Amino acid sequence: MRHKKIRKTAEFIEEFIKMYRKARHRKKTLPRRVVRELIRMLFPISKPLGKGFYKDVYWVRSAERQLVLKFGREKAIKNDIRVYKSVPKSIQNRFFAKIYWGTPHFLLQKYGKKVKVSDKVLKQLKREGKKYCLTDIRRDNIRKVDGHFKVVDANPKRR
Repeated sequence: MRHKKIRKTAEFIEEFIKMYRKARHRKKTLPRRVVRELIRMLFPISKPLGKGFYKDVYWVRSAERQLVLKFGREKAIKNDIRVYKSVPKSIQNRFFAKIYWGTPHFLLQKYGKKVKVSDKVLKQLKREGKKYCLTDIRRDNIRKVDGHFKVVDANPKRR
C-alpha cells in the first residue's frame, strides 16, 4: 500500500469522528472544524488548499510527489472514487489524477500545480470526459500533474 503513514493517520481520524459523533449524538453532520484542527496537529507540515460545499482539500507533505488529502461526506468521497474507476484502467492515469486509496471520509490523490489551461486542452479533456459520461470538467478542476494536464475532480452525468 502506498503512503501507509498517511492512511493510518486518516483511519485514526475516522475512529475519532465515530467517537465524536456518538458523544455528541450526531448522525449525519461532520465535525469539519474539529477535523481541520486534528489534521493540523497530526500533519504539522500541511496546509489547507480550499474547501467546497462537500469536501475540504489539504496538501500533505510527501517526499516523492505532491499529494492532497480530501475530507468530506461519505457520498462525495465514494462518488470521486466511482468516477475514477469508471474510466478504463488503460487511460485512467492519462487524463485523471491518480487516486491512491480512500476511506469513508478521506481520499488521497495526486495533485499538481495550478496553471493556465488553454482552450485546446480544456476541449480535449472535456471530450474524454464526455466519452465516460463525466461532467464538471472545467479550468478550476484541471491541474498540471507530472508535466501533463489532468482532471482532479469530475462528476458523473445524472440520468
